[in-house]
Amino acid sequence: ERSIQLDFFLIFELALYTLPALILLALQSDLGTALVFIAIFSGIVFLSGVSWKIIVPVVLTALIVGGGFLLIFISKDGRAFLHQIGIPTYQINRILAWLNPFDYAQTTTYQQAQGQIAIGSG
Repeated sequence: ERSIQLDFFLIFELALYTLPALILLALQSDLGTALVFIAIFSGIVFLSGVSWKIIVPVVLTALIVGGGFLLIFISKDGRAFLHQIGIPTYQINRILAWLNPFDYAQTTTYQQAQGQIAIGSG
């Protein structure tokens, strides 16, 4: 029978292997690859059999923080606030393009929009 302490130790041990890569990615401002590393880390934790008593609060916290970020991001004042706290303009533009891909079909999301049109056309 696994204990909560062993689960925390396993997560700590996995984090020790993941954090150096995340630190290097943060120094390079490579958010996309960092998110891939976090997804892989999350998958390993999930598949390792860590207790749901740990997984559920972490997932709920991530959903609340992510949802709050998107709620702030939806308003123009919220985007200005995010820019003031240090989020670069290009990242704000990428998130805007992700939320509304066809609003940026002539610039940022040109290839994505053309791909969707091609798939839709058969």
